[in-house]
Amino acid sequence: MFVPDDCKPVAHSINNFIHILNFKKMAIYVKGALGSFSGKLGNVVGSNWRSIDYMRSLPRPSKKAATPEQIAQRAKFTLAVDFLNPLRDFINMGYNDPQQRKMTGFNQATGHLLTKIEGQYPNLSIPYNEVILSKGSLKPVPLSVIKNMDGDLEITWDPSVNPLSSEPDDLVYFVMYNETSKDYFLYQQAIREDGEDTLDSGIMGEGVLHIWSSASSADGSNRSNSSYFGTITLG
Repeated sequence: MFVPDDCKPVAHSINNFIHILNFKKMAIYVKGALGSFSGKLGNVVGSNWRSIDYMRSLPRPSKKAATPEQIAQRAKFTLAVDFLNPLRDFINMGYNDPQQRKMTGFNQATGHLLTKIEGQYPNLSIPYNEVILSKGSLKPVPLSVIKNMDGDLEITWDPSVNPLSSEPDDLVYFVMYNETSKDYFLYQQAIREDGEDTLDSGIMGEGVLHIWSSASSADGSNRSNSSYFGTITLG
């Protein structure tokens, strides 16, 4: 379970984040004559999430030292959030099917990735093939990617359409992450029926490039599951 997106956890606030998850300390309230309030009042905090007003008590600082298991879990959490956070807006957009709305897309993606982190603390790593950036009922767009003689990326995919799960004008997205420079790149300049696209890799620098793809309906009301292509080495 996760908190709203406006509560963006970072490494130094893990304890507070964990306390916020204790919904036994939270109460939904109905507006009175003075309406709802937001912010801190004594030992109570008022806030709003998805049009629901609620109150929660302030967490009590723990005097207990963290266990090795807690330290490892917090490290996993920080690793997952730090990796996904630059893509937060895209992920929230990518999980916007009606059936996905009980939890924000970013929280769903983070929760999934937490279960896939590899290694033992402190040697943890992201399994890039397990990263899910989009979920939905549209037909996915798995890619084939090659680097041509000019260094450009030639990208192809199946342009065929299934009337039950895809349309010719579905938008095709590419998400690219340079593991060496830690830079992210997001492209949307093609539609499903195109079946191909070419990208100038010059701005992506040198290093190992991870590539994902996904599709959305033209009106943005539906999404596909994201697909992980693999890596291309640049430079």
